[in-house]
Parts: sequence; C-alpha cells; structure tokens
Amino acid sequence: MLSPPQPAETIAPAVAQTAETAPLTVPQTAAVERPAIQSRLLICSAVLLLAVIAERWLLASHLFPGDRWAAAIGMSHKSRMIWDITRIYQQVGRPLVAVGEVAVMLAWLWRRAGRREIQGLFVVLLASASCGVIKILCGPTPLWMVLDHHVGTNFPSGVVTFMTATVGYIAVVAWRLGHRAVPIALAVAILGAGPARVLGGQHLISDVLGAYMLGLAWLLLAYVYVVTPTRRGRRQTAWTMPSFETLD
Repeated sequence: MLSPPQPAETIAPAVAQTAETAPLTVPQTAAVERPAIQSRLLICSAVLLLAVIAERWLLASHLFPGDRWAAAIGMSHKSRMIWDITRIYQQVGRPLVAVGEVAVMLAWLWRRAGRREIQGLFVVLLASASCGVIKILCGPTPLWMVLDHHVGTNFPSGVVTFMTATVGYIAVVAWRLGHRAVPIALAVAILGAGPARVLGGQHLISDVLGAYMLGLAWLLLAYVYVVTPTRRGRRQTAWTMPSFETLD
C-alpha cells in the first residue's frame, strides 16, 4: 500500500537542514584535498632532485644516450639564424644580465602580485645556487673533458636551470593572475633553451635534461610555498589551486 503523503510541516525542516549542511561539504572536501595535492607536489620535487643526483652519479662512469651526437652537433657549422638564437640564450646566463632580469621580475611582482609571490621568487633563485654547488662539487663530466671545445663545468646547464625555475615561476604567476599570452611566450622560451644550448655547443643533452629537472623541482617548491596559507591564517587573495584539484 502507498504510504500517505507527509505533511508540509515535516518536509520543510528536512529540506532546510539539507540546504544548510550541503554547502559545508564542499569546502571541507577542498580543505582535505589541498594538503594532499601539496604533498604530491613536494614528493615530485624530491624525486626530481634525487633524479638529478642519480644522473650525475651515472654520468661519472656511463655515457648518456645522444651525448656523442650532441657533441658533434655542437662542433658543426650552423646557419646564421641558429647561431644568433644560441647567442641570445648565452647572454641570458651572464651574471650582470641575470641580475637585471631578476630586478625586472621583482618590480613586476611588486606591482602585480603580493609579498608572498615576491618571497616565492627568492625560493626559485635557489635553483641557480644549487646548480652552482653541483658544478663545484662534481666538476665536468668525463665526456665533456675530452671534447676540444669544452669550457668550464657543464652539468647541469645554468641557463636552462635559470629559465626553467625563475622564468617558469613568472609564467606561473602571470597565468594565475589571468594573463595568457605572456606565459605561453615564456613557456616557448623555456622549451627552446635546452636545444639552443646543445646546438650552440655549450652543453650536452644530459646537461640540459638535468637542468630541466633541477629547475622544475625548485619551481614546484616555490609554488607550494606560495599557495600554502601563512600561520596567521591570512587569506591569499590572488592564489587558489583549482587547476591542481582536477588531478583527483
């Protein structure tokens, strides 16, 4: 038999209770997911850093696939356009030029972003510092030392590390602030840094691969730092994490 319909007085409180509790479930779920996503990013960063160390250890006794080819390409004749592109990337890594680039980045972040984003820039600058430490401690790879055109220490590429970490950070901040054209252009410049260094004869494939991993590791650390709320609980007005929540 069909049960008699419930009075409107008993249905209304149930509907009201459901309407009151339903909005509370979404923020709670997001609050649980955010720490999990940040933990995953930190794990990815740690894995990348370990991969850089493992690659350098293997290069001490093994030849990376494609490095001989890269060495031959670096010593070969190039067209004027390719040569000019490689020279542009060469200038990016010069100390005075890099200082000027960082100053421009700081000025842009000061005007467009906030204090937290400025602090994140100093986090990604540690990528270049760690690159220098690796070069000092490990020296050049065995293949690089026997090449006629080798200069200095090759692993990892300082230019590619700087581009991936620092320029990549500016691209991420600009994207989060609603810009689209500039981050895409910066991403193209970052992707072109590795091939340009190989074609110019300044690095091998293993050098740029390690640099991409090193720069990305510090970029992930900076991103996690920026999106993590401060201890005082102040809200981050410019930063949320909807793009990473889609990973779940």
